[in-house]
Amino acid sequence: MAGQDWQPMWRPRPDHPDVPIYPQPKRSLYRGGEFGYIRLMATKQNLVIPYVGNHDGEVHDTLEILESGEAVSGGGGNDNVNGGIGSAKPEGQIKESTLSWYVQGGSVLVLGAFMGYILGFVSHARKKQPESRSGFSPVKTEET
Repeated sequence: MAGQDWQPMWRPRPDHPDVPIYPQPKRSLYRGGEFGYIRLMATKQNLVIPYVGNHDGEVHDTLEILESGEAVSGGGGNDNVNGGIGSAKPEGQIKESTLSWYVQGGSVLVLGAFMGYILGFVSHARKKQPESRSGFSPVKTEET
């Protein structure tokens, strides 16, 4: 996303002098020019992901994911308006596609055919060996 370490982070292009060489979103960790790390702090109720900059050791951005799936961003405060991270909300009703019904029906048919094949094989094998049920097979004898 940010290129190689030997490539400059910002270099004006001849056709776009005010745009970086690698396109970056408005809110990007690479925009600041410093490196950092994230910490994961999880409980049963939420997951908190703070971004800590290496240059000062301070938390620069925070993302909190609640148990319900709602994401709360601690960044600018107006992320919900601009369509940022915090604007992702779970849908109330999810429509199931008809393709999944076809896949389920087809898988039931394939499973039924396989089970029928196995049952037929077993029943055919049982019918084929009636003389072996007594335990001994007759031996041919020759009288001389």
